[in-house]
Amino acid sequence: MKLANTKRINEKIMEIVQTKQALDMINAIVTNEIANSSLPQEAIEPTIAEAIEQRKQMDNNNGKDYSVEKIAMLLAIETLIRITIPVDTKILDFYMNCLAPESMVFDAEEFNNNPYIKNIDFHNKKQGNYELCYQNYQPYEFSIYDIPKHIDKIHIDIPRIGCFKEEFEYPGIRQIDNERTWMSVTPNEVYTVQPAIDNAKGKVLTLGCGMGYFAYMASLKEEVESITIIELEQDVIDLFENSILPQFENKDKIKVIKADAIDFMKDINDGEYDYCFADIWIGIDHIEPYFAVKEVCRHLRKTKVDYWMEDAFATLLTYNVWNEIIKSFSKINNLEVSNPNPDPSETDLRKEAFIHRLLKNVEINKPEDVDYYLTPKNLIKLINKSKLIF
Repeated sequence: MKLANTKRINEKIMEIVQTKQALDMINAIVTNEIANSSLPQEAIEPTIAEAIEQRKQMDNNNGKDYSVEKIAMLLAIETLIRITIPVDTKILDFYMNCLAPESMVFDAEEFNNNPYIKNIDFHNKKQGNYELCYQNYQPYEFSIYDIPKHIDKIHIDIPRIGCFKEEFEYPGIRQIDNERTWMSVTPNEVYTVQPAIDNAKGKVLTLGCGMGYFAYMASLKEEVESITIIELEQDVIDLFENSILPQFENKDKIKVIKADAIDFMKDINDGEYDYCFADIWIGIDHIEPYFAVKEVCRHLRKTKVDYWMEDAFATLLTYNVWNEIIKSFSKINNLEVSNPNPDPSETDLRKEAFIHRLLKNVEINKPEDVDYYLTPKNLIKLINKSKLIF
């Protein structure tokens, strides 16, 4: 990457630095700790009482029309941030103003009426090392329900946090040997898979079976002719075909093929399927299979391919882009910068090397170029044009 040493570019970078470091620290706390915690049972009632008072003040000041439950949720998150890390009040207020519109108190009735949750029974069904089960969210148990919201210009990524105000039961698959949840239909699954459901049409291919949530929801659409599922694990196939698929209204649309997804994609013809949804990774910590699928799908032009959580992967990679910008900025200004990740994993090193190669010939000649390359959707465009192997 080549960075022009101009006053406007230097000012742009310093402007981002001033806000990004503190806000990224808060983000890390919210994403890694608060998003997996709950408001203690004994704290719910006093927090709601405080939320009621704040709601009255909002009414008096013509403030934002947030429900008492959402205000209580935000109060709880703010308190957890304050007791976890020391943070400047102005910075925290700014962060909470960004977080508030992206936060959500889920409607339990809406989720209970989701066709999959409503119609597919998960009681007492086992296959090999897997069993269908139900799990519970406790009141005000926080979770991430969608990809982060990218804030342009300052380039921070606000997590989308949600909770139920009452206990909520949702279906999942548990591994019997270690009693761990392998997969579940949480709000995160519902929200992050919805774009793929909306795009599905014609002859559909999906890589990864999981619980069959995408296949079920897509099969309900009249414009979906057929759905071919590629799954490698026989236990997963057996569990799906014996316990889940028989409950589908449109089971005749579904076909399951036991195969490795990457090998299967190497052999299909462009246009053989109208749409493909790739979902063979657990989350954004598993970026290698995401790239493996993208690389094997490069020859497809007539088949539209969507990748689960792709925007989240791009958001993660923009941090590597930022590090490349800072390295170039430091070099031309003779500054010493500490390593943001002194103990990188093998995957961290691969991400760093990939972004370095991707941006090798990029030139930053104006402040708008900084904004462009730090925007996740633009990074996806750059990756799609590249022939680099991760």
